[in-house]
Amino acid sequence: MVLINIFEKNKFMKGILIKTIAAVLIFTGCNNGDTKEKATTATEKETEAASAMLNDISKATDIQTLLSQNWEDKEDAQEAVLSGGSSSFEMPYRGFSFFADNTVVQNPRDNIRFGNWTLDEANKTITIVYADGSNAQYKIAAIGAKSMVLINNADKKRTEYQADGKVQKNVTDDPFYSTNNLWRKKPARAESDSAIKLRALQCVLFYSKFLDDNVARAGNTISFIGLPTCFKWYAGGITVTGKEKLEEKWVNCFYNKEQAFKAQVMLENIITKKYKWNKEEPNWVKMDADVIKQIYDTLKAAK
Repeated sequence: MVLINIFEKNKFMKGILIKTIAAVLIFTGCNNGDTKEKATTATEKETEAASAMLNDISKATDIQTLLSQNWEDKEDAQEAVLSGGSSSFEMPYRGFSFFADNTVVQNPRDNIRFGNWTLDEANKTITIVYADGSNAQYKIAAIGAKSMVLINNADKKRTEYQADGKVQKNVTDDPFYSTNNLWRKKPARAESDSAIKLRALQCVLFYSKFLDDNVARAGNTISFIGLPTCFKWYAGGITVTGKEKLEEKWVNCFYNKEQAFKAQVMLENIITKKYKWNKEEPNWVKMDADVIKQIYDTLKAAK
C-alpha cells in the first residue's frame, strides 16, 4: 500500500534522488529552477526553528560533555556512504550513543545493546555495564566535539569515531535513546495483539523522532542504514513493505514471523487512511515527519 500526497505526485517522480545504499536507502531532496531559492529559504527558516531542539557542544572542553552524544564508527560510516550494495546486503555499522543521564546505547544501527556508563576522568576510562550484567572498558585516546579515538581494554583495538557536536536538549527526543528503542528487543515469548500493537506504535514513534532529529540537524541526506523498518520514505509518500519483502531485521523485533506479519497488517491498514500533507513544505523529511505523527495518533486510537 502507498500513501502519497496527490499534489506532490509529479514532484515525487522528479524532485527526489533515491540512492540504494547497503540494507536501506539514503534520500536527498532536489528542487529545480525557480523553486530552488524559495525551497532553500523556507528550509532555512524551518531548520532554524528545528535546531532550537539541539544544544551545540562544539565549544565544550570537558570530556563528560563531549562524550555525551551520538558517535559513529568512522570507518563504518564511510563504508556506508560508499557502498552500492543491494537491499539485502549486510554490513557493520557500529557506534555509541552516550547520554548525559549516564545511559548508553551501543550499536544503535547494528546489534543494539543497552547499558549504563561511568567515566573515570583522571584515567580517561569509560566503563559500560550492560543490561545483561556484562561490562566493558574503553580508554579515551583522543576526543573533540566531532572526533574521538577509543581503545578497547579487552583486545586493545583502536577505533575512530565521528559525531556532529549536537545533542538534543531533551534527552528523550533523541531517537537512539534507550526507551525509544525498546520495540527492537525481541520478546522471549509470544505477545498478545495489544502488545504487538504497542510494539508497532513504538516503531512509528521512533521514526517520528528520527525524522524530527534529522530535520533539526539539517543534514543534506538522511540515512536509514542498519535500522529495522517496514517503511519506505518518499517526497510526499510513505509505503509499508509487503509481507514477502519484510526485512529480517524488522521481523526479528517480534517473537516470530507470524507476529511480525500481524504488526505489518496493522500498519498497512492504518497507512491507507487519509492524512493531511503540507503541499507547500519544501523539505520532504519534515513533510513525512508531520504525517508519521498523524499515523501514530491514528494507530493509537484504533481498536
